[in-house]
Amino acid sequence: MNGQLIRELETLGGEILPASLKDCDEIVINQPDFSARIALWGGHLVSFVPTGQADLLFQSANEGADTRFGRRHFGVPICWPWFGAHEKHSDYPAHGLARYFRWQLAEVGRFKNEDVKIVLRLASEDHPLIEEMWPQAFELRQVFRFTKDGFSINFSAANLSEKSMSISEALHTYFHVGDNKATSVHGLDGGIYVDKLAKNARKQQEGAVTPFECLDSVYLESPDVCEIHDSEFKRKLIVSSEGSQSTVLWNPGPELAKQRSDMEDEDYRHFVCVETANALNDSYEIKPGDMHQLRLNVSVVPTES
Repeated sequence: MNGQLIRELETLGGEILPASLKDCDEIVINQPDFSARIALWGGHLVSFVPTGQADLLFQSANEGADTRFGRRHFGVPICWPWFGAHEKHSDYPAHGLARYFRWQLAEVGRFKNEDVKIVLRLASEDHPLIEEMWPQAFELRQVFRFTKDGFSINFSAANLSEKSMSISEALHTYFHVGDNKATSVHGLDGGIYVDKLAKNARKQQEGAVTPFECLDSVYLESPDVCEIHDSEFKRKLIVSSEGSQSTVLWNPGPELAKQRSDMEDEDYRHFVCVETANALNDSYEIKPGDMHQLRLNVSVVPTES
């Protein structure tokens, strides 16, 4: 790894540490107001802990299958260039390719207001297996911004090929909550969603989403801002997005969690997935030479209940 980048990381209170996750290193940053961890495998933001609070992100203790495309449930996985199962190849990994390959540290520094900046890069040309499964050349970047109040991820995808790319995607965020039954999601009232647990029936949301259990719903043309109210941790997470038309809500609930080999039986109680996405009818194309950006911003506000 570039020695200059490592030195710049050290000036931010950061370091590169070996991790057991697919034999890839992790970037660890410690600041007076927060700590953060980023796994180079998959470019996952693993953890963000504001000082004195519980982690904003959930991490399962279950390591899943020890294979190239074995999934784990934690942090903010990148689902790209397809969301869910591949339409034509059932043997291709769920939720695309970006989460299953090693990313490179590309830049370290601060924004003008002194927020911490970390940039990761994934290029298709660096991984022959990607080129076998997705022949169109691309470059992905993630710009992480960390503050005392939360974090943001600016995810960009550049089409370096001569053909348009059909894309569905998500920032599949596992938000850490004290109790999913005591958690509600606000801001989707009146929205139309596809209920994947009811044979893709289209429904209309009424009020807040609660309790947050046994859900697999894609909200189409969803608003740019929603809120997660967590009465157990006494905080509100404000989730805003740009470049996203869909919001996906997911929690397996107790029965489906027990059927999964890549999740502990009680994991479902401690996370809610509120995903910034472009899925189903909201999929899109990136023309040759063009780029698309998907931005997620998360801020935390303490509450009394």
